[in-house]
Order: sequence, then C-alpha cells, then structure tokens
Amino acid sequence: MVFMYTVKEVAELLGVSVHTVRYYDDKGLVPGTKRNAANQRLFDDMEVEWLFVSLTLKNTGLPLKDVKHYIELYQQGDSTLSERYKLMTEQKEKTLREMEELKLRLAVLDRKIDHYGKLLEGEEDTWSHEYMQKLIREGVDHE
Repeated sequence: MVFMYTVKEVAELLGVSVHTVRYYDDKGLVPGTKRNAANQRLFDDMEVEWLFVSLTLKNTGLPLKDVKHYIELYQQGDSTLSERYKLMTEQKEKTLREMEELKLRLAVLDRKIDHYGKLLEGEEDTWSHEYMQKLIREGVDHE
C-alpha cells in the first residue's frame, strides 16, 4: 500500500504553507495529484518530489510558467534534454546578471556608509558639488 500525504502534511514536510501546496497543484506543477472521496488532495512520494522540484526551481528565480514548461519537458523524456539544458543555462545567465547588479548596489551602499561613517567621526564632507558632477559625467552607479 502506498502512503498518501494530505495537503497539511506535505506543507509541513516541505516547510511551506498549505496555500502554497494548493496553489502549485492548481497551476499544474504537481503531476498526478489524487483526490479522496471527500475531494481532498492526496499526494504520494512522487507528487511530493514534484512539488519539491517545483519549489526548488522557483527559488532559482525561474517563473512558474517556466517551471511548468520544465515539468512538461521532463515528462516527455530524454528527447527534451537539450531544451531543459537550455532552460537551466538561460536561468543561470540571468542569475549571474542579477548578481552583478547586486554587486553594483552594494558598492554604492558601501560608499555611502563609508561617507556617513566619516562624517559621524567628524571628518570633512568630501561629497562636494564638483565630486558629484564628476560622478554624473562618468555615469557611476546611478541606476
């Protein structure tokens, strides 16, 4: 006999809300979900694994429509390996671009923190009109 999990049990197992489990199932991200006589969702180990995969891919920043597409591709078998590979490499490239943007944001914050730290220590304000104009001309971190 196969053990079946309720929505609440799956939510507790994966550390997500009951709403999230239902939402992902409603979006078709958990293939094979069953229902009992009372129309309550029931999940076996395979469905729990699909939900885990869906949550993991979503946490990479992959939009849910792409997570669903990935699942559909996976279910089609090895003939879709190259398409799944492409989907993952594109998401990695997007993530790397986002990391570069975050590094620029951190650099701006570090400069501002350093500036205010020096002012709090009584040092002279170095952010003169001329310095600001230089930053503007160079196009430094203004996004």
